Amino acid sequence: MTGGSVRELVATHWWRTVPAVAAVIITALGDVSMSAVLPTLVWCVALARTRRTGLIVGLVLLGSLEWFVAPRVLWWSGPWVPSPLDLLWLYPLLAALVCETGAVVERRQPAGVLTLLAVVTLGLLATGIKVLDHDFVKPESEGVLPGPSGVRVVEGDGGCGYCWRDLDATGDRAGEVMRAHLTSRGFTPASPLGAERMCRHTGVFVPYVVCAELRDRAPGSVRVTWYVE
Repeated sequence: MTGGSVRELVATHWWRTVPAVAAVIITALGDVSMSAVLPTLVWCVALARTRRTGLIVGLVLLGSLEWFVAPRVLWWSGPWVPSPLDLLWLYPLLAALVCETGAVVERRQPAGVLTLLAVVTLGLLATGIKVLDHDFVKPESEGVLPGPSGVRVVEGDGGCGYCWRDLDATGDRAGEVMRAHLTSRGFTPASPLGAERMCRHTGVFVPYVVCAELRDRAPGSVRVTWYVE
């Protein structure tokens, strides 16, 4: 393919390329599974036919993806913030509906149903597995790690049964620094269970609650234990 042919192809199909590339960038920066890109790629590569509808639907898919990913990057919390579980099943479902609506607007029979149905099904299965495995798999960093600057953080071994991870932070005003760090990551004070506790609540439809317990061990040392409720 000559250089002129490549330029002509890009000029003709930029409306397919821009949403697809943007979706990859958003997903990579959001540190989420690359499977989140699939609905946008399926639409841009296989389903879209006209530039106007193709671009509009692509932008709607991008806006939806941003809603699911940006709060994760910014460590927002609250019932309107999609949880990691919502990203697994709700986004593919919404994206499938958007794609099929676009196909109908283009006055075609809904296309790519099996591909989109597979994406939704895999998302539902992944959600079910993640809901069930928090008793058997240690939680992720959940915003607790990496720790804040100004303290020395040493992670412990954690444990399972009801799985948890822990760390010891030492340094000047370590307890205060860790509390401020958790607050900046969306954790708020919660009812104590034998120790001071802070929790982070997210989830539009499927709640996802991460709690961290803080125990002051010395004036310059605090242990933080976190788990998914």
